[in-house]
Amino acid sequence: MDSQDYLDQISRSARPVKASKGGIGDFLSSKWFKLGVVAVVLLIAMAIFGALMGNKVTPEEQCTDLKLHIDGTVEAIDEYQQYVKSSLLRSLSASLKGVFTNTSSQLSSYMTNAFGWEDKNVKEAVREEANLARDELMNELFEAKINGLLDRVYAHKMTLEIYSVMNDEAGISNGSSDAELQSLLKNSYDSLNNLYTQFNDFSETK
Repeated sequence: MDSQDYLDQISRSARPVKASKGGIGDFLSSKWFKLGVVAVVLLIAMAIFGALMGNKVTPEEQCTDLKLHIDGTVEAIDEYQQYVKSSLLRSLSASLKGVFTNTSSQLSSYMTNAFGWEDKNVKEAVREEANLARDELMNELFEAKINGLLDRVYAHKMTLEIYSVMNDEAGISNGSSDAELQSLLKNSYDSLNNLYTQFNDFSETK
């Protein structure tokens, strides 16, 4: 190594190291950024959890939905049972109305005692949804009536209504530990189960 190379080496080693300018890389690796990310993740998780909890349907809301559904179906029965031609189907319909009316009454009593429930306090949106379902059923039965297909359509629609109510009753019962509620729902479910088979098997040719 000649004298010039030696002097160049010394010069390079003596140069000060440039301080970091605090670029994006330094920011991303800083503890403050990491803490910020953790905080944001926690906030998102809490928001999701809160939304899920806020959307949870209460037992009172479940029972209210069931009662309004049943009451709407009873209204349809009252309107169109009189036009059914088959005496067998009218008899089945009367039995179904009896079960639905009894279940609705028992639900009202239960909710009044358990939750202080009052019909006048039912949310308008909940009542409106039930009314829309009732009106849809009414419209389908009306169309069947004017087209001479009421008995066939009536049996089919009541079969679906029974199935839907039974499904709701099973869901409420399975999610509840209240013996009184489970008992009234079981009695209704068992009665409807028998009627479901008869409605489902109904034929105008019998």
